[in-house]
Amino acid sequence: MRKQQKTAASPLGSVLTKVIKNLGGKGRFTEEQMTAAWAAAVGVDAARHSRPVSFKRSSIFVNVDRSAWLYEMTVHKKEILASLEGSLAGKKFKDIRFRIGEITKKE
Repeated sequence: MRKQQKTAASPLGSVLTKVIKNLGGKGRFTEEQMTAAWAAAVGVDAARHSRPVSFKRSSIFVNVDRSAWLYEMTVHKKEILASLEGSLAGKKFKDIRFRIGEITKKE
């Protein structure tokens, strides 16, 4: 026979806090968080010449404004991935895909 485990009742406030915290889903982050983490990972100068534009299947797609920056970031891809994973609450990324494209936000 199985013994039933008694669980301590949680105060309503802590339950609500957990629910609200998890509303965005596990591993989700805002555009602002990603932009800040990106700038910290690549540095201010490189961040001016690049912008993460999408995230699909554990890959980040990043536009860069010139082929020189595409090459430079490709060379440092592993370091950038490690830095991003540390900055974004342990989110695991498999790859960064760089491409030449628009880096300004469309409003």
